[in-house]
Amino acid sequence: MKKKLFAIIVAGICCLPGLTPAQASETVQQLDEVVITATQTENSIMKTASNISVISAGDIERLDAENVAEVLRTLPGISYTNASGLEPKINLRGTKMGMSPGALVLLNGIPVNIGKFGYVDYEALPIENVERIEVVKGPMSSLYGGNAARGVINIITKRGKDGFGGSVSAIAGSNNDRRLSALINGGKGKWDYNLNVKKRDEDGYRDETDIDNFNVNGELGYWISDDVRVGGYVNVMDKKRSLAKKLTQAQKDEDPTQATDYSLTDNDDLITGINLDITKKLFDVKTTVYYKNRDKTYENYLMATSTPYLEELEEDVFGMSAIVTYKGDLMSRTNKLSVGFDYDNDQIDLATTKAGSKTVGAAYTKPDPKKTGDFASEVIGVFIQDEFSILDNLTLTAGLRYDYFEFDNDAEYDFSQGGKYDYNDNPDYDKLNPKLSLNYQPMANLGIYGSYSRSYRPPSIYDYYASGSYSSKNAYVLEPETFTQYEAGVRYQYAAWLNIDASVYHMVIDDMMDSAYENGKYMGKQNIGEATTKGFELGLSGTPCKYFNYNVAYTYTDARYSDDIFIKSGTNIKDNRITKVPYNALNVDLGFLLFENDTFKVLWDNNIMAQDGFAMDNANTNTYNGYALVNTKLRLKYNDFTWFVAVDNVLDKDYDGYAYTSSGKDYFYPADGATVALGVEYKF
Repeated sequence: MKKKLFAIIVAGICCLPGLTPAQASETVQQLDEVVITATQTENSIMKTASNISVISAGDIERLDAENVAEVLRTLPGISYTNASGLEPKINLRGTKMGMSPGALVLLNGIPVNIGKFGYVDYEALPIENVERIEVVKGPMSSLYGGNAARGVINIITKRGKDGFGGSVSAIAGSNNDRRLSALINGGKGKWDYNLNVKKRDEDGYRDETDIDNFNVNGELGYWISDDVRVGGYVNVMDKKRSLAKKLTQAQKDEDPTQATDYSLTDNDDLITGINLDITKKLFDVKTTVYYKNRDKTYENYLMATSTPYLEELEEDVFGMSAIVTYKGDLMSRTNKLSVGFDYDNDQIDLATTKAGSKTVGAAYTKPDPKKTGDFASEVIGVFIQDEFSILDNLTLTAGLRYDYFEFDNDAEYDFSQGGKYDYNDNPDYDKLNPKLSLNYQPMANLGIYGSYSRSYRPPSIYDYYASGSYSSKNAYVLEPETFTQYEAGVRYQYAAWLNIDASVYHMVIDDMMDSAYENGKYMGKQNIGEATTKGFELGLSGTPCKYFNYNVAYTYTDARYSDDIFIKSGTNIKDNRITKVPYNALNVDLGFLLFENDTFKVLWDNNIMAQDGFAMDNANTNTYNGYALVNTKLRLKYNDFTWFVAVDNVLDKDYDGYAYTSSGKDYFYPADGATVALGVEYKF
């Protein structure tokens, strides 16, 4: 009865005179929108021969998102975990396994993956300064190299325009959540600029959990001519974060906020780069030169449930990328030919010291030579891509990339033990990565595409040094993982009230890296075998009328081990589900314009997220139950001011940000219940 009543109310609102679909909200994705990430050239979504999703600044405003990851999780094909509530991780199409990065993330063309794992710190990305985010899921190494094996997340910040403008905002909420942000942007003559300063503090839901961030980011651009621009970008983050450890079921039942142990991170990050963009009638040139630095101190097990240790890391990364696109016709047909290269050099100086005893407050006196030393990786890649219009409505895109990468593992420990073992401390590889796709547009509002792509993911610096003892004794060298994907999709813009974007895919991961066992004995991290993930993703969006808009994202994912792989118990897990990947996930965004006149506007945004159960261990003995969350945000806009109140987890659902089973025991990272945030923003 309630569902029928709701439908009648919505239909009645939308049928009011004077309300037409032309008054569509800017927060609903338009399929004729121009994107660049899938091919590194400009194409409309309808003409793009792969999946691609776009998040706008308007989409971000609808949510009370504390970081970029909380916005990304609303898209189809993306799952999200958040241990301790302050460390979000993103998983694209169920492919993030173990301690590996989830995707290549670009910020104004600069790759922001950093650290020994190659992770992305989503707290360090300037959500208040984001203009748009483009996401392509699945293998993209043919354009972007090895870190893009799982996909690409391309974040583009706001660019200043003529005049002067900006905003200031303040937010306060549960768990002493405090967020202050100031943004200025503008332009004069040939110059454009923006500057964003942000301070964020939060105590966290659990004991011994808090975050203290200070971030400054901005860009200065100069137009040499109408079609040539050079811009410099900088992002500086000072972060202190304390995270509580896992709880058993009994500990969670006793007090889900307790901390049996915790870690402390203190790091300063610098990300900076210079972009040169040339846009001519016959050719385009895009070049980026970047430098990244991380100075990090990490203390773990400060309550001594295990031996405490200290990591001190200094990292320097230098790189550059360039692509030239020639847009001249070929055989009287529209054609775009692109060639380019990338170079990345990553140098890490790591020192690990253990405490003298398993005691709280014990001094760090025992150096760990296996995890101490100078570690480096160097990658160079060259690629070519052609987009050829076979017919006016049929485009073939073909690409090929060659990558050479080399690692240098100069640990203080001699893994060869004086030549007893044949240990390779300087492995190198090369890879060819092709992609072939077709896009057919039989009507202006209908697009159909299919693609084949292959990518690789190299081992991280951590993978190499952490497995050093095992690889030397067991005579193996870690190899890159290989991702092969087949994808097909359809896009249909039926009307302003209904856009359809659907895709199916089948992906095989060869030489998957994970823990290896032999007769129950741990043999280190190895290339253990094959995994397969396949799925269906559906996006529905529309604006039936001025007063109502919606976005629906549905995901079905079947991720399994597809090779004979044996775990510690001796069980063969072939055909078992990969952990922490639910079959079904649903995200629904509903936006309502409740009231509007010349001065006031009242908007009500609602978000529903639901997922079913997932396997907690690779033996599939335990399943974590599914759950649904409801979030809501009410905004009042008055001239240049916006006030809002937001409630997350409105129904106070009991769930966990992360959960898994190990050695027959279940472990949990409890998430918060209902939380409230109040905020105000002034735009000028």
